[in-house]
Amino acid sequence: MTRSDEERFQSLYETYRNHVIAYCRRRAQADHVDDLAAEVFLAVWRKIGDAPEGEDALRWIYRIAYLVLTNHWRGTGRRKRLHRRLESIGVESRESPQEQVVIRDELRGVLKAAEQLRPIDQEILRLSLWEHLTHDEIGTVLGIQPNAAKQRLHRARKSLVRSYEKLSTNSQITPAAQRGGEW
Repeated sequence: MTRSDEERFQSLYETYRNHVIAYCRRRAQADHVDDLAAEVFLAVWRKIGDAPEGEDALRWIYRIAYLVLTNHWRGTGRRKRLHRRLESIGVESRESPQEQVVIRDELRGVLKAAEQLRPIDQEILRLSLWEHLTHDEIGTVLGIQPNAAKQRLHRARKSLVRSYEKLSTNSQITPAAQRGGEW
């Protein structure tokens, strides 16, 4: 980056900072505004060589802000869907409260085991289980052949089982718990 690029960025930042903050404030929750504005100017910094002169600069920055916010909205939507899905993983009402505790504890164990996997294995499992994608669709998302997606999914599942079993054997079960607790 040249000195003129740095000066150009500084000028754009000083001139349009308040515009970007206001733009973000009108479109996002207050606790996200500063982070979003920072992301916008990080993108401006990275693309400073493409920055137009004059009045076009604000529209160019607004385009970047729109793209940053669009990404933020998608992420927020994914998190909300995931949260709803996790909340919906419930136990049928015919289970006793004690059985519900055991089942939810097992679910926590599976989620903890999944955290131990490589990030790519975690993503393949998420695409299959949470997004309900086929091998072909997983392959498209990851940029691999469907057969490779199928094999990777199979290996990820096996890794999850091994991770869960490892965590399960490492957890200590008291004699009272083995008998179902003491009443």
